[in-house]
Amino acid sequence: MCLAQVEFAGDEEEQRPDALSDVAQIELMPGGLRVTDLFGNTTELEAEIRRIDFVRSVVSVEERGSSPGSQ
Repeated sequence: MCLAQVEFAGDEEEQRPDALSDVAQIELMPGGLRVTDLFGNTTELEAEIRRIDFVRSVVSVEERGSSPGSQ
């Protein structure tokens, strides 16, 4: 089984401590994303998916309101 990792946009070179690993499911919610790991723990993020890399099993997300020009 190949589980994914969620990293925040701009963290490709250096993984932030708040990156999520062993991700089994990502669900789109009205306020952002609900991420569930292998053990059933859920984390809700006010974020949007920016890129999915199937080769590396990495989902890059960007926190809402952090894109250039947004307020």
